[in-house]
Amino acid sequence: MDRRLFMGVAGLYPVIALLPSSFQAQGGQTPQGNEIVLAGEYGFEQQSIRNLQPGATIDARNAAFTLANSRNNDPSAMMGCDEGPLPVNRYPVVIRNCPGVHFVGGRFDGQVPLTSDWRDTYCNSAALLVRDGTTDATIEGVRARRCWDGIRFAEHADGFRLKGCWLSEIRDDAVENDYLLSGIIEDCLFDGCFSGISLDPASNERDGTEETVRIEGSLIRMHAFLSKGEITHQAPIKAVDQSPRLRITESVFALAAANMRGFRRLERTWRLTIESRDNVLLWLPDEPIPSALPLPPSGFKLLTGADARKHWNKAHLQWIVAHQDVVRFSDEML
Repeated sequence: MDRRLFMGVAGLYPVIALLPSSFQAQGGQTPQGNEIVLAGEYGFEQQSIRNLQPGATIDARNAAFTLANSRNNDPSAMMGCDEGPLPVNRYPVVIRNCPGVHFVGGRFDGQVPLTSDWRDTYCNSAALLVRDGTTDATIEGVRARRCWDGIRFAEHADGFRLKGCWLSEIRDDAVENDYLLSGIIEDCLFDGCFSGISLDPASNERDGTEETVRIEGSLIRMHAFLSKGEITHQAPIKAVDQSPRLRITESVFALAAANMRGFRRLERTWRLTIESRDNVLLWLPDEPIPSALPLPPSGFKLLTGADARKHWNKAHLQWIVAHQDVVRFSDEML
C-alpha cells in the first residue's frame, strides 16, 4: 500500500472498507467482511466499485458526493456543457460486476444547471450508475437532487430493485432503464423531474417486451424545465412499443405543465400496463385537461386543480415524515 492509500485509511481521505480481492475504490481500503463502507465528503472524486463478492453491501449512509455535468454554469448554443473551466464529475458512483449488491444511502448534491435549455445542458450524467453484470441489485435510501439522470441501470443489470429513494430537481430521467431491464421501483419519491422513468432505447434495437417493471407505492411529480425553447416536461414514463410491460400499484403520478409533452408516450404507458390498482393521476394546473391527453386505465383515480395539489402535498409530506432514515441536505428542515 502506498502512502496515499495509507493516509486515506488513516482518515485524511474519506473512509472506504473494501472486501479482500475486490477492485480498489479510490481513497483507501480496509478489509471488513462482505461490506464496503463509504463515509465522508467525496466531492468531485469518482468512486468506481467492481467485482465484489455476490450479495455484498455498500454502506454509503454517511457519504456525500458532488455531481456536475457542465463545465460552465449556463450552457448555451454558443458555449455547450463540454466547454469551460469548471470541474465535472458526471458519474460520482459506478458499480460494475457486483451481483446481488445492496447499496444503502448516499447523498448526491448536483450542480447541473437548471435554467439553461435541455439540449445545451445535455452532457450525459447520472448520480449512480449500475452496470456490467450487477444483476439483482438493491439500491435503497439514496437522496439525490439537481442531477441530470438520478439512477441509471445499464447493460447486464437485470432484476434491479430501487427502494425508498428520494430524488428531486432532476433535469432528465429520475430513473433511466433504457436497456429495458426487469426491475422494481418501490416506495420512492421523485419530487420534480423532467422525465420520471425512461424505458426508451432510442435508436438501439432492444426488445423489452418479455420484461416487466413494477412501480409500487411510489410518488412521481413532473417539473417543467426549459427544453427546446419551451418550459415543459415529458411523461412520467418514457415508453416505446418495445418497452417492458408495467405493473403500477398504489402510486401517484402528478402532471405539472399544461403544455406537457409526451402524450404518445403516455398513451403507450397505459397500453403497456398489465396491472393497475389503487393509483392516482394528478393534473396539477388550474387549466383544463387537454382533450388530447390520454386518460389512464381503470385502477387510477383522476384529480385536478386544487384537489390534485392538496392530494400531492399530503402524500409528499407523509412520505418524508415516514422516511426519516433517508439523509437530508443541510437546507432541508424535514
